[in-house]
Amino acid sequence: MADNKTKPTSVSVDDFLMTVSEQRQKEAQQLIDIMQKISGEKPVMWGPSIIGFGSQHYKSEAGREGDMPILGFSPRKAGLTIYFYESFDRYGKELAQLGKHKISQSCLYINKLDNIDLTILRTMLQSSYDIATQPKTAVSSVDAYVASVPPQARPLFDELRILVTAETTNMHEVISYGVIGYKHDVTKRASVFISGWKDHLAIYPIPKTDVLKSQLEPYIKGRGTLWFTLDAPLPKQLIKDIVRTLINN
Repeated sequence: MADNKTKPTSVSVDDFLMTVSEQRQKEAQQLIDIMQKISGEKPVMWGPSIIGFGSQHYKSEAGREGDMPILGFSPRKAGLTIYFYESFDRYGKELAQLGKHKISQSCLYINKLDNIDLTILRTMLQSSYDIATQPKTAVSSVDAYVASVPPQARPLFDELRILVTAETTNMHEVISYGVIGYKHDVTKRASVFISGWKDHLAIYPIPKTDVLKSQLEPYIKGRGTLWFTLDAPLPKQLIKDIVRTLINN
């Protein structure tokens, strides 16, 4: 079983900040103030470059297990990296208003704090903290997940699910990583994932194919997710092609 090597250390946060630029020191202090007020925790160094607040245990479906800060960031030379355990599917509206940024599966990348709306970032961090510290109520079945999809997304989500299940007739439809997944073998990782949110639907991962590259581009959000907004019809043929590519890889 793989373990997380990023763990809390006894290194002083102030000593670490002396190793970064003056601008990063100023920005780091702003983030420390925000995260400390939200969490009520003092900043602690995790590994060589992450400033974290609080601690939470995690265990992935793949067997990776360990501890990580509830809130955390790293003031790197190229930019600020802010960590979100729950990823960004629930933050579509906020990201649209945040300002200049990039995301990956669970990291928010910002070149300068001056480029973003700190009020929106603070709201996202508060939400992330609340999610991490609330009692976990895992979705236990596909039907329960479908019932939890926000009402405004449900019609289009039902349409997406029909499209995907039509292409995965010999696969198992299961709950995986808290969303719906489709597996050839129940003991292994799902090949396709779908989810429904308040302002979009999502398919994971992004298929690695040059054939669909130009068609996928408008829907790519971060490094591993395709987002479909609720205000436009689903690209049905593209979704079929996406699913076929993923299950045959």
